[in-house]
Amino acid sequence: MRWNYILFEIKMLVHNRKNWLLGIAMILFFPIYYLQYSQTDIKTLQDQKNEEAEQFHSIFKAFPEEMRETKEGQKIYDNLTEQASLINMQRFYLWDEEDNDLYITDGLRLNELRLDLHEAGNKGIHPNYIVAKEEIHKEVALLDYYQKHHISIVPDPFVASNYIPAALDTISGLPFGLIVLLIGSSMLLHDQQNRSLLIGLPVSFLQKAVSKVGIHLFQILAFLVAGIGACSLYVGLKTGWGSFISPVLLYSNGDFTAVSTVHYVLLQLLAFLLISLLLLVASVLVSSITKNMYTTVLFIVFLLLLPSLLLSAGIDGSWLRPLAMIDIGAVLSGEAAMRFASTSMDYKHAFSWFFGLTLTVNAVLYMKNKLQYTPR
Repeated sequence: MRWNYILFEIKMLVHNRKNWLLGIAMILFFPIYYLQYSQTDIKTLQDQKNEEAEQFHSIFKAFPEEMRETKEGQKIYDNLTEQASLINMQRFYLWDEEDNDLYITDGLRLNELRLDLHEAGNKGIHPNYIVAKEEIHKEVALLDYYQKHHISIVPDPFVASNYIPAALDTISGLPFGLIVLLIGSSMLLHDQQNRSLLIGLPVSFLQKAVSKVGIHLFQILAFLVAGIGACSLYVGLKTGWGSFISPVLLYSNGDFTAVSTVHYVLLQLLAFLLISLLLLVASVLVSSITKNMYTTVLFIVFLLLLPSLLLSAGIDGSWLRPLAMIDIGAVLSGEAAMRFASTSMDYKHAFSWFFGLTLTVNAVLYMKNKLQYTPR
């Protein structure tokens, strides 16, 4: 009977026009967003190095003359002079891919000098021209990756391998969560509207919930994979496939590491899977209480927005940070950790929280069902 019920739910889902429209919208997002993304003025590595070189004119001009007369000041000045020389050499190496190894070697030395200045307190340097430690660690992680895997240091940002992670980061958070909630909002609607027809079925409420969540989860992931596939094909044929071993920065344990694009995308997909499961289970619980799909969606959306609202109001909402991790793009890039000033907001903690919250919501749903249907 349970398999017959699952087949019944699948047929209901196939005829659900709302979900198909939402799925098509998700699929079309990827190629449509590329039209805007491809028009973005993305700063190239050459542009970045040109800016860094130009900044040294102001750095040297603003450096106090009296400091150069001291031993410490002369050491800092020599450090800056070497940095300027290394950056100019890097600009030269960028003209020829055969000089990638030299670019990397000079880049590692450059960031070593920058860290030395941080240890010295960056004396005599205007705050506007101090490179933050986070940026230094990011660049070192990328350079180490390039050195280890021997790939081009000047990738094309508009090829498929570079666009897919960017698109997934963009749709993550509230946009993806809202789509999941809208797709799952009608899971209990048919049962609530036709209680008399389903009373005699030898299928418990929890079995129904598990079946509904599983089927809707599969549908959401199918839409997501179809969108990625359509996007990859479109971008790959238009501008090229790129290299899926090219590096992407990943935030973990308070530091940045460079991982391959494949690794990064797999983490994104795993996160979307866990987030979808959590939101669908939460939707079943809230919907079983409110009996209204619109109230369910609005209530959960409000909960997802609450951490950011409290942060904007200057109110301590650290206990709600697990909900902020729904924006997995910000978690993977380290933006969430910097925004909430918490080094624990990385993907490992996020996955643990998603799994733990799903178990908790399931436990609450189980207890609610037990109390509701246990005879007194």
